[in-house]
Amino acid sequence: MGTWIWIWICICGGFLSPKWKWFRWPERLVIFTFGLVFSKGLMTLVLQNLSSFLTDSLNLKLKEAITIVNLQEGLRNMLQICVALCIDAYLGYRWMLILSSLLYSAGLFLLALSVPGGERCPSNCFKELKHTSFWEGLTLVIVGGAAQVIPLYALSFEQTRVAKIPEDYEPARVQVGCFRFRVKIGGWRNFLQKVIRWLLFLFLITGALISVYGFFFYYDKWQQHFFQSTVAIIIGLLWFLCGFPFYGPRRLQRSPLSIMLHTLIAAWQKRHLKYQINLDEEDQNHSLTDHLELLNSAAVKESPADDNLRRRWRLCTVTEVEQTKLLLDIIPMSATFIVYGMVKSLGNTFFIEQADRMHGGISLVVLQLFQFISKSAVNEGYKMVFEKRIQRIKRRYSDGVKIGIGMLTSILCCAVASQVESKRLKALKKKGLLDNPEAEAPMSASWLLLQFIFLGAMEGLAGDGIVNFFGHYAPDSRRYAPVFTSSLTGFGTILSIGFIAIIDYYSRFRYKESWIGESVNESRLDLIYRAYVMLAVLNCFIYAYVASSYSYDNIIGRPENEQEIPVLEVKQQQEEEKAAGDPQNKQEQEEYQLQRMSVR
Repeated sequence: MGTWIWIWICICGGFLSPKWKWFRWPERLVIFTFGLVFSKGLMTLVLQNLSSFLTDSLNLKLKEAITIVNLQEGLRNMLQICVALCIDAYLGYRWMLILSSLLYSAGLFLLALSVPGGERCPSNCFKELKHTSFWEGLTLVIVGGAAQVIPLYALSFEQTRVAKIPEDYEPARVQVGCFRFRVKIGGWRNFLQKVIRWLLFLFLITGALISVYGFFFYYDKWQQHFFQSTVAIIIGLLWFLCGFPFYGPRRLQRSPLSIMLHTLIAAWQKRHLKYQINLDEEDQNHSLTDHLELLNSAAVKESPADDNLRRRWRLCTVTEVEQTKLLLDIIPMSATFIVYGMVKSLGNTFFIEQADRMHGGISLVVLQLFQFISKSAVNEGYKMVFEKRIQRIKRRYSDGVKIGIGMLTSILCCAVASQVESKRLKALKKKGLLDNPEAEAPMSASWLLLQFIFLGAMEGLAGDGIVNFFGHYAPDSRRYAPVFTSSLTGFGTILSIGFIAIIDYYSRFRYKESWIGESVNESRLDLIYRAYVMLAVLNCFIYAYVASSYSYDNIIGRPENEQEIPVLEVKQQQEEEKAAGDPQNKQEQEEYQLQRMSVR
């Protein structure tokens, strides 16, 4: 163990050494996030299998467990949009990452303390939960988990995004030891950025594999899982704090959501004015579109002598008005993405409960691994086979087609799940075990493999397609495309609670029995899945209508092609002064400016 620690110190010391000329500050600062990235991978299956903890260890009823799981997952995703606003306006990435890690580790520690002593509650523990630290821990996990996603990605993977190299740059000589290479300016730097990115993936995958190993052999040791995750986050946070002095001052900025709110308030206050006159001086060279012309009055300057109009939220620029129009235009399309979140929530609730009540054959962890492989394979396969062909014909429709195929896949996922559950209930009925909540159906869990594969395919197509859609049509898409996607997914997960409640009320009113019993064996999940099939089919028709009438002419561009990237300065150790006197250092400084990434 000591040998590995010394190897790790030597590697980190080599990266941080001033003599290591090829690694500039943004890449060297990324290594301080390796510990938190590892803990992120270690947390992969902990919250994903929370449903099993609630039904097995705490012995909660199925309806109670599903509500808690969907509530924590939905709020954790929806709160990301509030976190993004807080990062832009107040804290910045570094302080938010520190705060979120503290909250996350404290929440997991409290959840570990709430685990019953015998690893299983003898009876329903829902009423006794108020006497434990469960609710406090769950609240901290929701807030900490929501607050950690954005800053951790921004300070790790985002810093290794490889910028495009101008084609007119001539090759230059780079010497490494006794070897000399002839590469373009920035080409060697791009390679080193990829190396750091590979190391990030290595730490993430290592954490995930350890999590898979733990759940494969010690599935029911929930206290151990929570404690391990807590320790990993604390160690990762301590390592991140070691690099805190190397970061420069944070830079705050406005978010597109605050700009939209500013524009709506200004337009409402000046709704009686005509926008054709008295535009702000800096906007004279820009033109306002006739689309949503009620918002154009927000750009009218009432009093040229008044310099405090912006502070009173009564004046916006033409650019801000047009950005607000873009956000309002995507609302109808965004509403059709909510059902994607509702169907996705089945993978962390009912699918897991099905697997827990089937006799061997294949582990739940293996099923979830196939889900991840399906998600990645389908996404890459679509890019290679369909995306380029669609872009050559009509590039603007590529995202819509991908989302549409993903929504069709959601129908197949729910339909297959319904058929498998019907077969499982018949097997239980044949053995006379329907009334036994702990009974396992005499059929292999490998029957669930197809529905997990379809679920992963839906995430790879619809999920990635939604991110690309926001990346092309939402302002400031580089930062907010994943945030908008997560928020809509979380909102769909929350709505899934209400949808299940409606199904329960309908079954009680129509059939005088509840389709959601105290356990999965006493429930009719096959009929619930059929309800989701009808919902997904209806949503596909609505999406087809909205997507066909949506204007794709306002495409902003791919996020990776954005030229203006918000940058916060980092300490350069007076490299700029040295570059002025040394031609070689000057060339390296130009290379650094070419590949400069955001560090906050």
